[in-house]
Amino acid sequence: RQFELVEFFEALRLGQANGIVEKSRDMGATWVAVAYSAWLWRFHPDSSVGWGSRKQEYVDEIGNMDSIFEKIRHTIKGWPRDFWPKGFSPNVHFSMKRILNPENGSSITGEIGDEIGRGGRKTIFFVDEAAHLARPDLIEASLSMNTRIRIEISSVNGTGNVFHRKRQSGTVWAKGGEIARNRSNVFIMDWAE
Repeated sequence: RQFELVEFFEALRLGQANGIVEKSRDMGATWVAVAYSAWLWRFHPDSSVGWGSRKQEYVDEIGNMDSIFEKIRHTIKGWPRDFWPKGFSPNVHFSMKRILNPENGSSITGEIGDEIGRGGRKTIFFVDEAAHLARPDLIEASLSMNTRIRIEISSVNGTGNVFHRKRQSGTVWAKGGEIARNRSNVFIMDWAE
């Protein structure tokens, strides 16, 4: 399922479409999205990847491997040095909620809570645990003007929230399937599959 999730992300990027990932816990959905973000940062010049979640400690907290940016830093530091961009130094190019690529101009930046979507145009934007946001309608409005590709990743949180409505009205994506442009594409990352 993790391989298929990468294919889903790439299909969304190439199709300039939105998607949601309905995940079970401990399936590695966020880790896969982190690795995909790092790949874009390294190999796609001028890409701008955004990440958001409901609290600061979920987006970036030094030393906390539960935070998205600590996962991203860990991933990049684990690459062989030959894979690092020319001129890259973790001490210079890793900062709070920001990772810069000096060789190709790419970046990964983070935003928190109601400020998600306020930080400028993005190539792609990931919202982690989207079903658990306090005021998702505010974020929805901001992100609609910020990026053409929004991917919301979340475990479920009951009914009636924005994530649930998108899930219910979305189109479930199958490997190799078409990407819908007028509604959310849905990837179900179920532990039973």
